[in-house]
Formats: sequence, C-alpha cells, structure tokens
Amino acid sequence: MSGHSHEHGAPNDDAHDDDAQQSHAHAHSHAHSHDSDFDWARWAEQLELEAATLMPLIDDVVAIHTPGVDWATAQHVLDLGCGPGVISCALAHHAPHAHVTALDSSVQLLTRVRHHAVEQQVATRVHTLEADMEAVLPALRPMDVVWAGMVLHHVADRPAVLGNLRGILQPGGTLVMIEFAGPPEALPADDPAQGAWDRLEAGVVASRNERIGVDPNTIDWPQLLADAGFELITDDVLSADHCPPLDDVARQWLQRHVERSIEWLDGTLSDDDVVALSALAARDDLSLRHERRVLTARRPLAAS
Repeated sequence: MSGHSHEHGAPNDDAHDDDAQQSHAHAHSHAHSHDSDFDWARWAEQLELEAATLMPLIDDVVAIHTPGVDWATAQHVLDLGCGPGVISCALAHHAPHAHVTALDSSVQLLTRVRHHAVEQQVATRVHTLEADMEAVLPALRPMDVVWAGMVLHHVADRPAVLGNLRGILQPGGTLVMIEFAGPPEALPADDPAQGAWDRLEAGVVASRNERIGVDPNTIDWPQLLADAGFELITDDVLSADHCPPLDDVARQWLQRHVERSIEWLDGTLSDDDVVALSALAARDDLSLRHERRVLTARRPLAAS
C-alpha cells in the first residue's frame, strides 16, 4: 500500500475553524450500537478499510512518537475500543513479545478481532476482552502501553476514565491516544467537486458532534491528562497520505466513505452534490489524506 505520514505540529487549542471540525463517517462511534438491525458486517468492513489506510500513521507513531516505549521488549499492551482488531494485530507485530489485550464492548467486533489474529498469525498473543471502558474494568496485568484509538472522546467522565487508564499502566508505562484532527482530503487543488466535498464533510462533522454530544476538537486533552497525573505529555497532528492513483484499499475506503456519508446525511445534500460526489469513484486523479491528533503521556516512574 502506498502511503506515508507527516507531522504538522500540535494543534492550537484556541483555533477551531469549521474546516478543522470536519472528519469522516466511520468514527461517528466506537460506543457501539446494540440495535438488532445494525449492519455490523458493513460497519466492520469500513472500520477495517480505514485502519488499513491509517497504517502508515500507526507505523510512525510506534517508530517516532513513542520514544519512551521499548516495543521490542514490551510485555503487555491494551488496545482500548479495539473495533475489528486491525490495529491490535499491527501492535502485536510491532511488539513481538507482547500479549495484546483487545478490549471492546461489541461481541460482533471481537469476533472479527479473533479472525484477524488468526489471519495475521498472532492468535497466541492477541486476546479479546468484552468490557465497557467506562465501567470497572476486569483485573489486568500492568500495561506497558495503553492504546486508545478514536474512543476517548465518547466517554462521559473523562477525568475518571483517564485516571483508570493511568492505574492500569505500570509505572513508566505510556498512554497513546489517537483523536480527531482535520477532515479527510481527496481532491486536486481547485477541483470543481471541492464544494460538494466540503459540504459533505461539514455535514458529517455536524452529525458526529450531535451524536457524541461534543465537538471532540475542543477537548483540552493535555490538561485532562496532566490533571489525571500523567507526565511527559506530547500533542501532535500526523497524517497518512496516499498518492494517486489510489490502491484498491484506499479507493474502496473513499468510495464507501462517500456512500455511507450520503446515506447518513439522508437527503440534506443537493442532488447536484450527490451526483458530483458519486462520480469520484471512477476517477484516477484522487489522493487520500487522513489527519489524526496523536497524544502520548507517561505514568510517572514513582508508583502512586
């Protein structure tokens, strides 16, 4: 897969433009619906595609942005809100001696984790755990790394959950958070479809913010982490970039993102916008950029 990641520096906590609020449809929720009519297979496939397109960014987080973690010797990693487990399995490869606990509240998604673990030949080291991250978690071994990808903006009591995660880490252990940043980008400069794309993403963000009850870009994570007793807090924006022509995975993600977002917005886009957006799937000049805010924080070495 083509792709690489770039660091753009820490976001300005005082600057929250409309563009910076836009993001994609997949991350509307890891607070998974338990509606019997919910299409788990379709949802899981989109999560898997997105995780695959983010892999260059994940690799850079591990290689460059977690200097306090010795991935080669790490023994215990927790993937919080793991979804279908693509990232859980990637973390198992990055930490070849670690047991990775893939925690999620969805039985359906945990089934996908186990499938991916077998497929990736890490089934002996990736273990699933059905649990609610906002409840009292089962007893776990002290973790070298807690990885929280696109989940913590969902919690109601952020200070309590961050305090619990600090307690799960061994002294000197690292919390890695992946959160929203800018919207996905796909079109060449000055493209006639850019207006339709911007309106799609603006609608997605408005729907997302209404769904989770907060604009996640406004959350002051560094302060919350400091208040929870973490130290050595870092805050950066990274991107995973895929150049044209897109490979099959990036193209599929883009096509399904557009289709799902149009469906989610349920008639709020004009017919002209829908036509322009639906035509993107046939084009060979599109790129794809995902941006994510990446925070890391360490539990102090002195146990407390």
